[in-house]
Amino acid sequence: MNRGKTVFVFVIVFFIISSVSYTEDDIDDLLLSGIADKRKTEQGLLELLDESKLKVEADPQDYDAHWMYAVLCYFYGDFYATDHNTKKHYFTLCKDYADKAVHIKATGVAAHYWLGVGMAKWAEYNGIIYSLFTADDILNEMTIVINLDPNFFKGMPWAIRATVYAFAPAGISVGDTDKAKVDIQKALFYGKDYRQTYQLIADIYVAWSEWEKAEEMIEVALAFPLNPLMEVEERDCVRKLEVQKQRVAKELVKR
Repeated sequence: MNRGKTVFVFVIVFFIISSVSYTEDDIDDLLLSGIADKRKTEQGLLELLDESKLKVEADPQDYDAHWMYAVLCYFYGDFYATDHNTKKHYFTLCKDYADKAVHIKATGVAAHYWLGVGMAKWAEYNGIIYSLFTADDILNEMTIVINLDPNFFKGMPWAIRATVYAFAPAGISVGDTDKAKVDIQKALFYGKDYRQTYQLIADIYVAWSEWEKAEEMIEVALAFPLNPLMEVEERDCVRKLEVQKQRVAKELVKR
């Protein structure tokens, strides 16, 4: 895969819509709200999308409704949509509604995070030129998240920013290997028990041909128990790790 495009292939997932009260940054409380099972099926997720859209339409200034709708659009695009145009449609919605949430609440951590994610996926499905032009915007959104709450979402903002630094070309874009290495360490500190964080870092080490470090990240990630509240994204992550593990093993044999 083209290096410029690879930067935007993220496995970044978590939230579900909820009708109960919660703290916006408390992922565990949200997942334990009792409706995690609904997003395990396409029909269940479509129902959540309809419910969330009604909340957005009912109150155009509802910050939580907007960023949560953005999350659901991302989730559908990444895990259920099967054709290019449908994926692009839902990633565009993710980007647009997260942007609306940012305008409603400029200090909203979740809104900035999902705006960055939405931009990344939107750029990926609009072609390489968009990816290159969007790298600095994605990096900026992750920097805002980190400045507002460095502990947000188990190291993922750090891992995403490291990915941008690692894959974006230097000189003409924001690529910076040294900064990527610093963010990798931060990602591992804040996301030491989160599978997806390790997977993103393993991808960076593969791109750098640092096979032993990639192998270490993969082995740690695969050893974590499966989180039943995040079954869809967990199984997807494990599948990707297994593919990467085979590639790394082949490279290590060559040595």
